[in-house]
Amino acid sequence: SSGINAEYGGSGFLVYVTDGNVSNLVSFSCTKVKRVVKSVFAAELYSVSEGLGYAVMLRSFLAEIFGTSPSITVWTDSRQVVDAVGKLSSVPEDKAVMMVLREVQEFTQSNVEIKWIPSKLNPADILTKKGVAADCHLDTLR
Repeated sequence: SSGINAEYGGSGFLVYVTDGNVSNLVSFSCTKVKRVVKSVFAAELYSVSEGLGYAVMLRSFLAEIFGTSPSITVWTDSRQVVDAVGKLSSVPEDKAVMMVLREVQEFTQSNVEIKWIPSKLNPADILTKKGVAADCHLDTLR
């Protein structure tokens, strides 16, 4: 999951390992976006990229231990990111954003899926947006 608060440029993600029935939170991050961003799309894309990088690293670790490579699903509340990742013809004007988009698109070729989640159900919002009550996300986490 990813989220952004344009007011302070925060990026957050949560990483869960699941067997389809039970999900366990194994890591989370809430940091300031490390790059200057000119749009919410760019900030959301950078957040997706950062969370995805961590998930790919964790998948490699789990593959070494268990001998199988689990799939990765990235949830974001940015429809624009989901749409751009799904279109190979998408070309953002900013070259740095374009490179990050191509990187995320390349990962989707290797058992990675990017899906949209409504903001009100996005558990990463607890980390990145002011005034979000954690209890409203408990059903999403179950």
